[in-house]
Amino acid sequence: MLILALLGALCGLLSGLLMALFYAVIYLPARYLIGTDVDTFESLPVEWRVGLSITACALLALIFAVLPHRLHKVGVPYVVERLNYHSGNLPIWNAVVQFFTAAIGLVGGLSIGKEGPAVHLGATLGGFLAEKAKLPQFGVETLLVCGVAGAISAIFQTPLAGVLFAFEVIFLEYRQGYVLPVLLSSVVATLVSHYMIGPLETFNIGDVSTVVFSQDLFFACFALVVFIVLLSALFLQTQKMLWRFSAVSVWRRFILAAAATSLAAVYLPEALGSGYGPLAHLLSGDLIVYSLLLLIVVKTVLTSFTVGLGIPGGMIGPTFIIGGLAGVQVALVFDNNSADVALFALLGMAAMMAVCFQAPLTALVAIIEMTHSSEAIIPALFVVVLACLLARGIFHQESVFVERLSYIGMSSTISPFKRYLRHHTVKPVSEDVLILPSCVPVEQVKELAASMVDYVAFESDDEWRLVRRDAVLDALQTLEFGPQLWFVVSEDKALMDLLLAVESNIVPLIEEPSSLEVMLNWFQQTGSLEVLVAQSGASFSLVSRHRLDQFLLKND
Repeated sequence: MLILALLGALCGLLSGLLMALFYAVIYLPARYLIGTDVDTFESLPVEWRVGLSITACALLALIFAVLPHRLHKVGVPYVVERLNYHSGNLPIWNAVVQFFTAAIGLVGGLSIGKEGPAVHLGATLGGFLAEKAKLPQFGVETLLVCGVAGAISAIFQTPLAGVLFAFEVIFLEYRQGYVLPVLLSSVVATLVSHYMIGPLETFNIGDVSTVVFSQDLFFACFALVVFIVLLSALFLQTQKMLWRFSAVSVWRRFILAAAATSLAAVYLPEALGSGYGPLAHLLSGDLIVYSLLLLIVVKTVLTSFTVGLGIPGGMIGPTFIIGGLAGVQVALVFDNNSADVALFALLGMAAMMAVCFQAPLTALVAIIEMTHSSEAIIPALFVVVLACLLARGIFHQESVFVERLSYIGMSSTISPFKRYLRHHTVKPVSEDVLILPSCVPVEQVKELAASMVDYVAFESDDEWRLVRRDAVLDALQTLEFGPQLWFVVSEDKALMDLLLAVESNIVPLIEEPSSLEVMLNWFQQTGSLEVLVAQSGASFSLVSRHRLDQFLLKND
């Protein structure tokens, strides 16, 4: 556990540095080239807004048209796919593609977030560290969680929400054995982000007073729940409709995304980018001259349209904003004061994130950490729980990422049996093996009588052979009946030629598998009954299919 904790801290450090670099790549070009932040595109002239969106989509289409199809897979669903079907092995080049394409989309004002790409980058970093450290599968998954939690913590500066996100969204369950290294990674990444980027005051929620429970508050919260459930259904169903066109040319899909973004750039520029600007203005008391309801619907449709067409961006940030705007709309409908507007913005943010990603605890903790306010926690629990229940009960709606994987015929979870195999190394089913030269001194053979190891292995003609220790000792006893064919004298030493002395079986030699799952798959693919496993420190062990089956039956 100490090694995992140290590697988790290192993962957090590197995740924080990587997210700081990602942040700089996104924000610095916008500030110094076009003179604005990626969250305030409405301040740009209309020709700039349209030009940026068209240029970004054209660049992305060109990149994906040139790249091989295997590099097109990016984002949170890809991370879950690689975790469940490829033991957490995430190719580096897919992460490189994710880094630059997400940055292009964000700088171009497309309605996407930076959090999904951050998850992919953090997970790849964690998997890379685990591979270099040659950790077993349990360690690979631990560092992958560390990378995800560290990336979310750094990009949002929300350490607890980062940990919960990794468990609720990536693993879809809580795993106690991972907690300490993941917490350490999350804290270190947040500290690095604070140092490199500075404190991220995303929203100024200073007007939330002590919540007074009343009948009006209850009805307003219920109205917000209904509104959020409908928005989440629109958000998911729009994407589902567009997933059918995944096989369409990337040029056609991205041209459609450019057209939709350009329309928004002309008529409703506040819907561009992540959308933090309009919500921040509302919470600070600024007025918006157009319909807030229109902005909410357009932002929801534009984000789902952009992501559904394959633009490599995140959805977490935009859903936060959509929920916050929906909360403000409900507060205004019920004619509440500025304090209630801030409260309902928080409730909407938590509910929309919880429903879209089925991550209620992540959503609750995120709003507390982002706003440094816990006043909304009780009504937020009511809104979040009721919204999640209605979304599942009425629309049978799972997380957007789960729905995406299900659409392409993949599962978002693994069976308990597979998980059990992944969390065990080959050590419980392995037996020690003595490694001898093919011609071994007779005196050394005599010493085998005192050994407790049952098997002997030796190499002959580039093949490994296996024999029981008792068989070697029995062959030695035949010297009592006279000279034997296996008896060799070399340099005044009496040797036993094991290849002639005993009947041996050819046995394959493999590197130590990362888990029992890998070992079982190897047996099923090769049909072999036993194998020599090369372990660290130049030692070997024997693993047999029979012993593996006995272990599984014993622990069933």
